[in-house]
Amino acid sequence: MNAVGYTRYSTDRQSENSTAYQMNAITQYCKKNNINLLRFYSDEEFSGTNTDRPAFQELIHAAKHKLFDAVIVYDISRGSRDVSDWFHFRKEMGRLNISVISATQSLGDFDDPNSFLVELITAGLGQHQVLDTRKKSRAGVAEKAKQGVFLGGYAPIGYDIINQMYVINNAEAQIVRTIFSLYADGKSYEAILSALNGAKGKRGRTIGKNSINSILKNERYIGVYTWNKRKYKVMRKWAGGALNPDVVRIENIIPAIIDMDTWERVQSRMKDNKRKATNKAKYEYLLTGLIECESCGATYVGHTSTNSRGIKNRYYVCGNKYRTHECKSKSINADKIEEFVIMSVQNYLNTANFDELADQIIASVNSASADLAAEKRELNEVTAKINNGIKAILNGMEIPELKDEIDSLRVRKSELEDIIARNSKYTKSINKEKLVRLLQGTYENFEWNVKEAIKTHVTKIYAHVDGSFTVNIGVHIDYCGGRKHIVCTTYKLVA
Repeated sequence: MNAVGYTRYSTDRQSENSTAYQMNAITQYCKKNNINLLRFYSDEEFSGTNTDRPAFQELIHAAKHKLFDAVIVYDISRGSRDVSDWFHFRKEMGRLNISVISATQSLGDFDDPNSFLVELITAGLGQHQVLDTRKKSRAGVAEKAKQGVFLGGYAPIGYDIINQMYVINNAEAQIVRTIFSLYADGKSYEAILSALNGAKGKRGRTIGKNSINSILKNERYIGVYTWNKRKYKVMRKWAGGALNPDVVRIENIIPAIIDMDTWERVQSRMKDNKRKATNKAKYEYLLTGLIECESCGATYVGHTSTNSRGIKNRYYVCGNKYRTHECKSKSINADKIEEFVIMSVQNYLNTANFDELADQIIASVNSASADLAAEKRELNEVTAKINNGIKAILNGMEIPELKDEIDSLRVRKSELEDIIARNSKYTKSINKEKLVRLLQGTYENFEWNVKEAIKTHVTKIYAHVDGSFTVNIGVHIDYCGGRKHIVCTTYKLVA
C-alpha cells in the first residue's frame, strides 16, 4: 500500500500536537504495518475548523489524480475539528477508493453502523472542544468589550489607540467633522470628496465614496461602542452577517467627535435617500438571468404581485413555472435573495486580498483548456456525411437535393474547422494589473453601482428544490473566444 501522511497543528505548541511528533507516530505506524509512506502534507498554525489549508487542499488535489492508496493522520482532530468537514473528506476519499487511516484511533469500516457511530462521537468531541473553547474565549472578550476596550483590527479614522483605549486624533477628527457637516448641509458625495482634496484614511488609501458612507453610519463618532454586532463567521465559515443577539453596545464610553444634532440630521438624510432609492428601483430585478432552477434548469424571472390590500410584492419565479406551471419549485422573495446576494458580494470583496485573488483567478484560467469535444465530434460527423454523399454521386445516385446538401455541409465543415483552429491557437493571457483594478474598482464603487458589481462577480445562483439557494461568486473572463466563469467562493442561504 502506498500512503501519504497528513499533519496539522493550530496555535498550540504541545509536543503531542506538533507536526514532528505526528510525523514520527505516522512513520512508526507505517513501518509496523508494512505501508510504503510516500510523503507528508503538513499545515502549521492552521485551524482545524475549516478545510482552507494549503497542504490539505494540495492533498485533495493529489488524491483526485490517484497518486496514493491511503491517507494517514495522527488522529481525527488533525484532519478536522468540524464534523461535517471530516465526513465530507471521508466520503470524498471513499469515492476515490482511498483509505483514511488514523495512527492512534481505530476508524473501522465507514459503512459499518457501529464503526460510524464511534467515529461520529470522536469527531463530535473534537468539535465540542472547539466550541467550548470558543465560548469561553468569547466570554472573556465580551467582558473586555463591556469596558470599551479596543479589541483589534483598524481604528476608525479620527481615533488613535493608546493603551487599548480610543483617543481622538485631532487632525483626522477634522476630516470626519468636515464629512458630517457637509453631508448634513445637503452636499453630495462628489462635493465632499472635492472638499477633502485627496485626504487619506487609516490604511493610507484616499478616502472614496464607500469610505464616506461607512463613516456617516459609524456610531463611534457619537461615543457609542459596539462589539460583535453581526454574525459573520461560525467555525471560521461565513454565517450570513445577521444581527447578533449577543452584541455589546455601550453609549458615551468613547470620546465623541460628532455632536448629536449633526448626527441625527445626517441619519435622517441617509434614510430619506435610501427610501427614495428603494422607490425608484421598486420594480428593478437585480438578479435577472442569474438564477437557475435546480429542478428543471429554467432561468428564474422577476415578477410582481398585488395582494387584496393593494400591497405589491416582488419575487423571482421559475420561468417554466411562470409560463406553463409545469415546475413545482418555490418562488423566492426578491428582497430576501437580493439582500443576501449583495451582502455576499460585499463580504467577498471586503475580505479578499485583491493581489492574491487575481493570482487565483489567473491560475484557474491557465489550468483550464478549451472544451472543443462537441465541435470535433460534429466535424467528424459532417465529414463522414460529405464523403458518403460524394460516394453516392460517384455510384450514379441521382438525387437533385444531394448536391445542395453537400454544399451546405461543406460550409458547416469550414465553420467548424475555423472554430477549432482559432481556439486551439488561442493563447491564454490575462493582464493581472487590469484584473486587480477591476476588483478594486468594484470594491470602491460598490454602493454606487450595485447592479454592475453583481453582473461582474455573481457567476450563477442555483435555486434548490427545498427553497434554499447557492450563490457562486467570482468573475467573468473572456476566454477562447467566449466567456468563462471563474467561481472563487460560494454562499448558501437555507430555506
